Amino acid sequence: MKLNSVVFKLGATILFLQLIILIPLGFIILQLILNYSYTQTESQLLNLSEKYATEVESLDGEDHSRLLDHLTDMTDTSAAILNADGDITTKTHWDDAISNQFLSEAEQDRLQNGETISKEQTYNGTTYLKVAQPIMQSDGSHASVVLFSSFGLISSSIHNIIILVLLASLGAVVLAIGFTIFISKKLGAPLIEMEKAAKQIAEKQDFSVRVNYQANDEIGSLANAVNHLSRTLERYKNNRNEFFSNITHELKTPLTYVKGYANAVRHEMYQSKEERDEFLDIIENETDHISYLMDDMMDLSKIEEGKIDLNKETFDVNHLLDEMVRRTQFKADEKGLALRFEQPAQPTMLYADKSRIEQIVINLVENAVRYTESGSITLQARATKEGTEILVTDTGIGIRKEDIPYLFERFYRVDKSRSRANGGTGLGLSIVKYLVDMHDGTIDVDSEINIGTKIRLFFPVLDKDKEK
Repeated sequence: MKLNSVVFKLGATILFLQLIILIPLGFIILQLILNYSYTQTESQLLNLSEKYATEVESLDGEDHSRLLDHLTDMTDTSAAILNADGDITTKTHWDDAISNQFLSEAEQDRLQNGETISKEQTYNGTTYLKVAQPIMQSDGSHASVVLFSSFGLISSSIHNIIILVLLASLGAVVLAIGFTIFISKKLGAPLIEMEKAAKQIAEKQDFSVRVNYQANDEIGSLANAVNHLSRTLERYKNNRNEFFSNITHELKTPLTYVKGYANAVRHEMYQSKEERDEFLDIIENETDHISYLMDDMMDLSKIEEGKIDLNKETFDVNHLLDEMVRRTQFKADEKGLALRFEQPAQPTMLYADKSRIEQIVINLVENAVRYTESGSITLQARATKEGTEILVTDTGIGIRKEDIPYLFERFYRVDKSRSRANGGTGLGLSIVKYLVDMHDGTIDVDSEINIGTKIRLFFPVLDKDKEK
């Protein structure tokens, strides 16, 4: 496994997070256990010393010694009895490491005043918990009992607990490592697959590659995005190849016409002046066709470079649409189509780049004429509070529902055979979409096969001051 791999980094991160949680947690647990053990030991010694002090009425005789022996044997503690002068009278279960001078004068005074003493004290490197309790004898004299419990017993218990905690932590780390490897592989495998797919797409131009990972999570979403990118590039590549084939055809055909009819005119291969004029009209029309193709190519180049600028002004859309109808009336008449503009009574003002709006509308109208064999093409415009709406409706061949989402992609052609027969490069609608977006507008398509198509353009009201 590579140290810079995602799997290793993810595993190391999970393990590190687990350790920074386990170490403080283990420390807190040990402190709690230590405090609990200390409290319990102190409470036990206080109870024993208090019980002994209340039951012993006199230090004479052996009863008090047997009781003390019994208590210290049960609790594994050391004990000593001191008389009123502070001298040791009895020691039992005594630890030789404990010094005979285990009470200071201040502590003896406190005992004489009836106070209880609880304190940690170290003798010869060993720490003890010392508890001293005053004894009031029946004759009225004072004595005291002192109990010692070594922290060695507590430390032994703590040591065992530490071992158990360490073993549990080690087991948790082993489980975490196994879990980390499993999760890392589970997460890393699709990432590695996506990396290979991306390299294959970038280096080998193989757009048919797909990532085989299905899950409703972020990685699944990323896999779907890679697959979507691959499909889009594959479609783009196919459409581009089709475009180059079509553009070659689109240029070659009019050039052939231009060359042929120019040669006929040059060599006076016509029967009359009317036929010569017809030849010249064909040359002019085919030249215009080539010019339109080159304009599309130039616009595409500008779009790629982001160099299209808008020169906005306020104009009447009604005049523009009326002009578009007159400009394309000849082509509509050739096919016997009714082309009309339903002009509203009031002006329809729009703040936009007039030449680009013309380009948008002429493209849509020419497409409608191209793909309508019979019937009519209607243009409409209306102004609302929100903006300006332009409608282009035809009774043409229609567009399949599944093709509409890709209609404005460059090089995309709905029906390649019909597109080739009717002409076109597959660039017009993509340029239209780009120009509409530049005006912050929207374009929507509603179409049914063999019934017709309605295209709705909407341009919102813009603040001229902000635009400037």
